Amino acid sequence: MATTMRVLVRRGGPSARPGESLIVAIRGELDIATAPRFAARFDEFLSGGLRRIVIDVSRLTFVDVTGLRALTTLRAQAEQRRVAVRLSGVSPQMRRLMRIIGPARDFPSSDRAAEAAGG
Repeated sequence: MATTMRVLVRRGGPSARPGESLIVAIRGELDIATAPRFAARFDEFLSGGLRRIVIDVSRLTFVDVTGLRALTTLRAQAEQRRVAVRLSGVSPQMRRLMRIIGPARDFPSSDRAAEAAGG
């Protein structure tokens, strides 16, 4: 069975200024098969001169260690460019995996995308 993932992008929360932040919603599965595709899209977002990116993971149906490592690596790349990255909508299962995977423990997160985007 093929692994599926969709990435939806919208501008940040209601109080965000134009071009300041993005909310990137991932739907489906973030795993060894889809992580490279998501990383390529994320590179596009980083070249846009943003200050903040919120990754909404509330509609992920599955995430494996490769997907979580991809998020952690992308966050490090963003921080090098002075772009803050937060997760929103993290499920209890994903939080548990984040606690197990060392570098993902300190990933900033919020319950809602608008809150994470500053809106």
